[in-house]
Amino acid sequence: MPNFQYTVYVKTGDKKFAGTDANVYIILYDSGGNKTQEFHLDKFFRDDFERGQLDDFHLGDEVDLNNISELELWRDDYGFGDEWYVDYIQVHKNEEIYSFPMFKWIKAHHHYLIPHLDTSLPQFHAHQEQRELELLEKQTYYQLCQKVPGCSMQCQFLLKVSSLSS
Repeated sequence: MPNFQYTVYVKTGDKKFAGTDANVYIILYDSGGNKTQEFHLDKFFRDDFERGQLDDFHLGDEVDLNNISELELWRDDYGFGDEWYVDYIQVHKNEEIYSFPMFKWIKAHHHYLIPHLDTSLPQFHAHQEQRELELLEKQTYYQLCQKVPGCSMQCQFLLKVSSLSS
C-alpha cells in the first residue's frame, strides 16, 4: 500500500482546441535523484483535461520525495481531440506546494522535463537539448516575411501559437 500521498493539479489552457482526450502520464523527481512510479492521470467517468479546466489527481507511491525538483510529463495521441495546451501543474505534498509553469502545447509522445518554477537563463537551462528543440519549433511558427516592399518585416500567418482565448 502506498505510504506517501501527492496531489497533482493540472490546469488546461483556455485556448481554442486546448483540451485533450489523450492519455496523460507523469513522473515526479526530487533533488536527490529519487522518482515516483509512472502515473496515468485519469479519473474514471470524468472528462479530464478540458479547455480551461483545473483537474486534480490523488497519487500514492512508496517513494517519499523530499524536495520535488522536476516532473516528466507526456501524452499519447489517443482520441479525436488529442492536442493539449497546459497552463501549469502544481504538486502538493503535505503542506508544501511545488509549481511547474508550462504555458505550452504538449506534443504526442514527447517527454517534457520541467524543473520546479522553470526559472533559468536559456544558457543555463537544465535540459539544453529540450530547450533548443523548443526554440527551433518557435522559429518555424514566427517566420518573418516582407509583405510590402520597403516596409518593415512582419510575421507570417501563425497557427497554434497565436490562438487567442475566446
